[in-house]
Amino acid sequence: MKQNPVHKKQGAVAFDEARKLQLLKLMLESRLGDEREKSMIRQGKGWFQISSAGHEALAALGLFLTDDDYTAPYYRDRAFMLTRGFSTFDVALNFLAKRTSSSGGRQLPGHYSSRSKKIWTHASPVGAHLLPACGIAWGIKLDKGPGIVVASLGEAAARQGDFFEAICFAKEKQLPILFVVEDNKLGISTQNRKTNPYVMGAVNTSDWTVVDGSDVEAVFNASAKCVQKLRQGKGPAFLWLDVERIESHSIADDQRLYRSEMELSGLPKRDPLPLFKDRLISEGLITEKEYVSLEQEIKEYVRGEYAKADLEPDPTPEDTTLHLFGESPPPEAPPVELGSKSRMVEAINLTLKAAIGNNPDCLIYGQDVEDPKGGVFKLTAGLSKEFPDNVFNAPVAESTIVGLACGLAAYGKIPIFEIQFIDFITPAWNQLVSNLATTRWRSFGDWDCPVVIYAPCGAYLPGGAIWHSQTNESQFASIPGLQVVMPATPSDCASLMWTAIQSRDPVLVLIPKHLMWLEQPVGTLQAVPLGKSRTIRTGNDLTLVSWGNCLELVQKCLDERPGASVELIDLRSIMPWDSASIKASVARTGRLLVVQEDVPNCSAGQMIVSEILQDTSLWAVLKAPPTVVARENVQIGLNPIYEYAALPDVNRIGKAIDLQLATSLVSAFTQPLTAPASPAQSIASPVQQTVPVAAPTVFKIQVPILGEGIHSARIISLSKKPGDPVACDDALCELETDKAVFPVESPKNGTLVSWLIKPDDEVTVGQEIAEIRLPASAAATPAAPVIVRAAQAAELPPESSLVTAPRKLLSNLITRVFHSEGEREKKSGLSSEVIQQMQGIVPATITLKAKWEAIREGRKHAQNRWGSKAPSPSALIAWLTLQAMKKHEMFTYTVTMDRVQKDTGSFDLGVAVSLPDDQLATAVVKEASRLSWEEFTTDFVAAIHRVRRGQHDSKTRCPLVISTMGPFDVRSAVPVVVPPAMATLFVGSAHFEPVKSAELKVQEVVNLTLTFDHRWINGVGSASFMADVRKNIETFKLPD
Repeated sequence: MKQNPVHKKQGAVAFDEARKLQLLKLMLESRLGDEREKSMIRQGKGWFQISSAGHEALAALGLFLTDDDYTAPYYRDRAFMLTRGFSTFDVALNFLAKRTSSSGGRQLPGHYSSRSKKIWTHASPVGAHLLPACGIAWGIKLDKGPGIVVASLGEAAARQGDFFEAICFAKEKQLPILFVVEDNKLGISTQNRKTNPYVMGAVNTSDWTVVDGSDVEAVFNASAKCVQKLRQGKGPAFLWLDVERIESHSIADDQRLYRSEMELSGLPKRDPLPLFKDRLISEGLITEKEYVSLEQEIKEYVRGEYAKADLEPDPTPEDTTLHLFGESPPPEAPPVELGSKSRMVEAINLTLKAAIGNNPDCLIYGQDVEDPKGGVFKLTAGLSKEFPDNVFNAPVAESTIVGLACGLAAYGKIPIFEIQFIDFITPAWNQLVSNLATTRWRSFGDWDCPVVIYAPCGAYLPGGAIWHSQTNESQFASIPGLQVVMPATPSDCASLMWTAIQSRDPVLVLIPKHLMWLEQPVGTLQAVPLGKSRTIRTGNDLTLVSWGNCLELVQKCLDERPGASVELIDLRSIMPWDSASIKASVARTGRLLVVQEDVPNCSAGQMIVSEILQDTSLWAVLKAPPTVVARENVQIGLNPIYEYAALPDVNRIGKAIDLQLATSLVSAFTQPLTAPASPAQSIASPVQQTVPVAAPTVFKIQVPILGEGIHSARIISLSKKPGDPVACDDALCELETDKAVFPVESPKNGTLVSWLIKPDDEVTVGQEIAEIRLPASAAATPAAPVIVRAAQAAELPPESSLVTAPRKLLSNLITRVFHSEGEREKKSGLSSEVIQQMQGIVPATITLKAKWEAIREGRKHAQNRWGSKAPSPSALIAWLTLQAMKKHEMFTYTVTMDRVQKDTGSFDLGVAVSLPDDQLATAVVKEASRLSWEEFTTDFVAAIHRVRRGQHDSKTRCPLVISTMGPFDVRSAVPVVVPPAMATLFVGSAHFEPVKSAELKVQEVVNLTLTFDHRWINGVGSASFMADVRKNIETFKLPD
């Protein structure tokens, strides 16, 4: 089957027979691709799926686009993307997260991207692509180019602020951009019929063309008019499509929970694919028989493309940091003359002037940057007069400023954009974090983002108050993919700004306001790379690292101490930072002091100290604890008393210097330690060796991924009997989870050998549930070879015994952790399902002590009465906790899909059980609330035995889990709470503690720690519950 080509040149497009059949094929290919992905999910392949069903008519728009046009698509635009040359094979690579996919396996399915096809890389935060799309359109208009831009979105995203900012900018500049809202009236489960901007009149409804999105011809005709308007330079254009979301929001959702039967039954009447098919049949363009044949042909084609994609390589662990940054040209000295003395303001102005003169693609955009104002700090004075086509005033809209920069950079411009004060960048945080910092990495290096954002920062200028005084470089330095510098001299301003402009990745240049107007001596300007510090003075007794405004204070302190031998380093590049130079200095001086204007919490100063202390080679030379002098962890107030009380000053810095120089620790080490080999050093690089893996004759069916946060399910029915033939994609059984009911399908042809489960059994993700015997031809075909590392190859079993599926074998190899003393396998402490379930929890903890004497005495009586069958202390605690739960209703509820629910009959009780290899499982005492004392103690033991035999019960009715590590003498710990449980109670080991009294006494106690989900349970309720647990323990008497 031939792929649909990208249209290189497009004249008038008629809605003729050829176009209609082309659209039918595109829509059918899109729909069958969705169906293929759902089937593969049920076979345990893929991790996530989001359907485009109901949105396929937008493919008609694609027929009007050319190679010059850009798209910034919506994640339900599969059919539209097929018209742009993004093939089913490309979509399949994305679905399977392959290394050769458009994101290298990093993005969710539906996140289309291709620089060659001008498909801008999609980001998950909805609406985040609209301002970058405007940036691309602005670049086209500035260049008077022939292209247009199409930006599509769902109606839920139209409530985002970026939607309105994008419309405003597009109308201000009359951009060649088409906004397409695909209104399916649902934001996952939230109805938007009455709350979208169009219905409420929040947008100018006369601007918008409203179209029935299930009518392909209507979409075709409306698209023709919109595109023609843009080609004539009369943009922007606005298209609102009324569509239906035929499927659930995603594979992890079940719309039957929130859409009525009447609404669901009406969906086929609004489904564009069968509607268009029926129309073409009625027009005589295709017969029902021909359609069935076409559907089968495309279905086989789609199946083949996904099968081919499944054979593509997965990413490797070494790929993780690949493309975080790209290759930038070697730094050069800036081509500016500053004289013997200059100020930072002048250095920046001259560097910006040189940049535009050197490259007309450089653009400056910011509030008040045009003349006559020339910026509030005069950083751009005179530039708009000299370069009127390169310097533009921006609205008071920081998200617009940063979002446009991202789009212009994608188009090919070099944005050098100003944020008037760094304090005001927070409205642009989404663009900064979601787009600027991730564009290269999320597109696997296909798109880059050469953007410079510069902003004045800092205090030490009274009158700034909260939002004109911030120095918050650490917030930005923590964002992967973003580079941050803070020059403190005119020379460094020119050099670092010039290096940033040449970089192919985003750079944030922070300019300390207090130093901006200070005249400083200037030498010969040098090429300064990012990540290189500046040594201001050398010394032997103390390494002092600072940057920005604080450098002036530090130098004053050192001038007052002429006898101190201090090495002063201007960090100047916050991320990347010069770790090597600072470590080398500390190795000589044995002391480290960091002075910063930022707050201490999670700061650059703490980062430096942390890395120094992690370097064991420095332990033996340290003579004093490394110290950070920072601003108080508080905002800056308007009154100067607030400002100077919070900021580092000469007195505080001086005392810190004196304390460092006066401290001389005696190292506990006689020689520097040698750091143990890191995992990366312990693992040999891939060898030129492959281990062939024999194909299994019996294929085991496993429970596939069940959706976000779902770990277990119940078997409802079995569709096949042992001995029945099984074809690929056949439904084998049905599972029921808390979210949905769906079938498990076979990925292989063969014969069902046996079931390993039965109806009503609870099963977990990855559990083997059936065996299929493969045909002799399939069994004889060797599976793909597995590439292994040298250190692992020696441990593999003989070739004949390798019958594990390649993906599972690779997974096992990847999860190994290597140690310098040898190698052993270490599994994760928490499964990925548990980690997923914990998303959104607001944990809170209460701890108290309980006297143990009553439990110890009760245990003795039980042993006397029942001998070895006496209940364990854990069973006694579980029973007493259960009685307290019955008194406190909130501790009988569970959490499902972020909703609280209660079983009106009874509830279960969970008990954490340790297993071999440091694994942890939960034993479930079923219907615990209904059991008598005797029944409970029997079922408690049985539940633990079941878990240790590998039988795992469903935890969906466990409001609370009890955990203890008594055998390990752990007295206290903070447990985690994992839904559906509301809380976890940790019971420490019994131990003796002194009693506060006139006489020396001790008593035996246990620590009880409760972690609970604060979204549903308040602190008072938890404290009351814990008080009852303690009371039950301290007053326990053995039941008859």
